Amino acid sequence: MRIDGHVHYSSEDGYVDRLVEEERRLGFDKVCLNGADWEVHRSANDEVEQAMRKYPDVIVGFAYLPLGQEGPDKVREYHDRGFRGLKLIRPPSQYDDKAYYPVWEAAEELGMVCLFHLGIVARTPEDRKYDVNNERHRPVYLDTIARAFPTLKIIGAHLGNPWYEEAAMICRWNPNLYFDLSGSSLKAKPPEFFNQLLWWTETTQYRDPEGRHAWEKIVFGSDVSINLIEDVMNDYQRHMDAIGLRPDLKEAVFGNTLAKLLGLGA
Repeated sequence: MRIDGHVHYSSEDGYVDRLVEEERRLGFDKVCLNGADWEVHRSANDEVEQAMRKYPDVIVGFAYLPLGQEGPDKVREYHDRGFRGLKLIRPPSQYDDKAYYPVWEAAEELGMVCLFHLGIVARTPEDRKYDVNNERHRPVYLDTIARAFPTLKIIGAHLGNPWYEEAAMICRWNPNLYFDLSGSSLKAKPPEFFNQLLWWTETTQYRDPEGRHAWEKIVFGSDVSINLIEDVMNDYQRHMDAIGLRPDLKEAVFGNTLAKLLGLGA
């Protein structure tokens, strides 16, 4: 199964239809569409729910949850509405703030996947309004959450760009913590850079607690406009080919790992 795990809803006319058409053309079976409409800075959860109903076999809904404004009751509501995950970005305090623990507890209980923006967020004219502080997007805060909620399913976006080493280390230590490589990193960094960061295998002395290869902890996410999804797919493929990644690990990256996290089968 192939899954694009990181797509933002867009209010463009016909967006969902065109998205589904393109993802199918590229060979993807499922699309994790989240309600953080970053183009106009609003929640598009209702529209994502409509997309889920229109394309129930393709669209997997991730509800945008503005931390500090919505809590565990909304998590349960979104789950009841059919959302399988949550999208988190621009928190008013660091992700591991104890005030958010009830949110993570509810998501863990319900088996929802949490997709966190990590690293430097794109600059917008409304950054002051949203009190954007990129220090709050550091990967290390997910380490705290992963340890406190050991069965919570966590995905950190962008491998923490630019805190890559921090992200890779906590990826190795925490069995419930995964990352995508969306963003500019696959353009800016050579394949060997990621090979050095994600160095452990099933047989190395220092490895994932469950004995998995490092690339079993990486998932595909595009996080771009429709016309650029193929380019991101090709970047993933190019990097994995360059380091000689096994075919089974490539398929894990492109969907099998995320299918297990979402309970969809592989």
